[in-house]
Amino acid sequence: MKQRILLFFVMTSFITLLHAQKKDQKLTGYAITAAEKGGRSWNEVRLVDINTGEEVKTIYQSKQDIEALNARTGKPVVKKEINPMGTTGTVTVRKIVNLDQELNSSNTGATVRRVMIMNQMPAVQSDKPFATNSAAIAYDKKHERLYFTPMGINQLRYIDLKAKNPTLYYFEDEAFGNVKGMGDAPNQITRMVFASDGDGYALTNDGNHLIQFTTAKKQTITDLGPLTDDAANGNFSVHSSRGYGGDMIADASGNLYLITANRNVFKININSKLAQYQGTIKGLPQGFSTNGAMVEEGSKVIIASSESTVGYYRFDLITLQAEKASASSNVFNASDLANGNLAFDKKKKDRKNEEAKDEAKPTVPDVASKQVPVETVVNDGILAYPNPVTNGVVKLSFSDLPAGKYQVQFLDMGGKLVSANEVNINNKIQVEEFRLPELIGKGTYFVKVFSEINKVNSVTKLIVQ
Repeated sequence: MKQRILLFFVMTSFITLLHAQKKDQKLTGYAITAAEKGGRSWNEVRLVDINTGEEVKTIYQSKQDIEALNARTGKPVVKKEINPMGTTGTVTVRKIVNLDQELNSSNTGATVRRVMIMNQMPAVQSDKPFATNSAAIAYDKKHERLYFTPMGINQLRYIDLKAKNPTLYYFEDEAFGNVKGMGDAPNQITRMVFASDGDGYALTNDGNHLIQFTTAKKQTITDLGPLTDDAANGNFSVHSSRGYGGDMIADASGNLYLITANRNVFKININSKLAQYQGTIKGLPQGFSTNGAMVEEGSKVIIASSESTVGYYRFDLITLQAEKASASSNVFNASDLANGNLAFDKKKKDRKNEEAKDEAKPTVPDVASKQVPVETVVNDGILAYPNPVTNGVVKLSFSDLPAGKYQVQFLDMGGKLVSANEVNINNKIQVEEFRLPELIGKGTYFVKVFSEINKVNSVTKLIVQ
């Protein structure tokens, strides 16, 4: 009896400890903020608690005087004075009184045009880390670095988080974009993230420059060129000036997601640079612009506003429905957020379980041989597996199909569209992975693949368990 009572107390204590640990786990993110809540000077970096909205750790303060080093040579960077307005000296400021009305109308908002007299503008020390402010930051988890770029200076920089004292490195005299100054809004870089391939990606406001930067020993900076709007985007263009600002996140399958400042979401294929409009985030409070974004887990994304201090919000990448994530109603407004999470990334435990299941399953046969296992259907060179689907992920293998764009639709038994995607087929045998919506129920569905140009129309039955 005593042993049972002792075991009961041990188990109770263990469960209580687990709950306490879970409660104590903080969701944090790196944020570019002003010196105070509600400020508009984006020149400080904090690690913030998403629930409380308070600072967990100071990363960089604008009052600090830190010598910056050249990222290639380790030598001190050359101190330079620059004209913060660039060559034009003109800034167009859009003052949006009601963001919700702005989203639902063709009105571009109240616009104020300010012309600066160049000889009266004070010069700016370009070697100051956040000279001309910044709205683009990305966390390199592998090397523990925070990469960023000032809005009015075309230079990549990073903070070494491993260093005992804050250490800054600049890729000096290496073009990172082609912004001419703070007046050059289209070429300002306000979105940055690390993707699942381990490389960093930055995007200009106008979507015409997707820039890749590597973190290997010999780091490279490559301008991949402009994004292309998907034909189905309609009036929602990734190049629209109404969407300037915002942030990017990445998923575990190699895609980027752009969240524009006016709440629109685009999915970006890095290889094709095709941007697909996903929809507009719903449920945000009035005046809440979406300037910073980071992945919480799965399909959940945390967003921050540069305008509003009422709290941090989360939205679902599948439903695009938002809800408040912070308990506080007074948080640090931020021009950008960053952490090392990827959307739809499985936890280590889930991955191990799936690997064990995969090892127990028979090997999927070579598509070209057409040796189809039980419950797997091949139509016109298209194979769907695993079938049944048990983890929400299905792979489509395309064999000997004409090169080009194909539409992939997932339909329920009644023919209702569940989700849709577009793929580019370029290889003789090509495998693409698709994640089914999390809210999808168990049952029978259909995968429809078609291309009007190549006259392909294939329907495959799919079982979801």
